[in-house]
Amino acid sequence: MKETPIKYIFIDESGDPSFYGSGKKLLVGTEGFQPYLIIGMIETSNRKALRKAIVAFMDDIKSVVLYNTIPSVNTKKEWYVHARADHPEVRIKFFELIRQLPDYKAHIVIARKDLAIFNRKHNNNPSEFYFDVLHHLLKNKMTDSDTYYKLYLSQRGNNSMNMFNEAVTKALNSDVINIGKNQKINCSLKIVSNEDVPELSVIDYLMWALQRKLLKGEDRYFEALKEKYGTIL
Repeated sequence: MKETPIKYIFIDESGDPSFYGSGKKLLVGTEGFQPYLIIGMIETSNRKALRKAIVAFMDDIKSVVLYNTIPSVNTKKEWYVHARADHPEVRIKFFELIRQLPDYKAHIVIARKDLAIFNRKHNNNPSEFYFDVLHHLLKNKMTDSDTYYKLYLSQRGNNSMNMFNEAVTKALNSDVINIGKNQKINCSLKIVSNEDVPELSVIDYLMWALQRKLLKGEDRYFEALKEKYGTIL
């Protein structure tokens, strides 16, 4: 009997869906306000090789005195690769690694935060905003009824399994016209931590490179990984 092929999807975010701080203080226009919510994913059929390469990279960093004495690495918490927090030398090494890794492709949605749309369409609710963007990310990404899809969403903020499931269902329903009404898409969903799922570091870095281009006008990281991006919406 032929084995069902599996496609693994790892989803993370950059920025946040918030417009208000504590006490319902409007954050728009204040220092530190994130103008974009970026949600991205990588898809791969070769999770084993991807994970092995990233774990080997982290083990190498932690074993070399040149890097393991860096405060962000030498921490009481379990260190994992994270673009915003990583030392520039570690960051460059990881960029070099993921440039060379085969068998994965990234897809990203950039949502420019608009207060009027947030109030009108998302009922002033950051979770509704987040999962609406996630739905657009997943649309047309799971169309093969002969493939089993395993989705892993990074645990951030108020991510909930119910809303995750709703976003996936909405994306699949919108794809019915493409896959045929009698074809069923099989998938499983899991919310996970970045510490436990190192594959999330890859999409984290790809989003960081894109955010750097958007906010700083610095293209070199994005250009170095250009071939790894499938779609950017």
